[in-house]
Amino acid sequence: MSADIIDMNKKTIKKGKKKLSTEKQCELIYDRLLDLSEELQDTVTIPNMVISLQQFVCELAYDTAPSNATASHMLLGIIAHRLEHEVELEQLDNEGE
Repeated sequence: MSADIIDMNKKTIKKGKKKLSTEKQCELIYDRLLDLSEELQDTVTIPNMVISLQQFVCELAYDTAPSNATASHMLLGIIAHRLEHEVELEQLDNEGE
């Protein structure tokens, strides 16, 4: 399997070998972002951190996806996933009342 190393300034992708599964790669990125958030919590407000991360993720998706439709699908897909989770939690809360 190949891994992509992305140069955002040149908008180029360098191919390489993946050493981690997709799940482990996602977990690694999530954990590193969490570490960075904790490191910056005394310097950067939560709203500004969220705005910056949203901008970064949006640019990353649109700069590297094969099409704008694919980038939009990826971004909207994760939002829909989170909304489904929230609805499930609300339903469980309502059943418990």
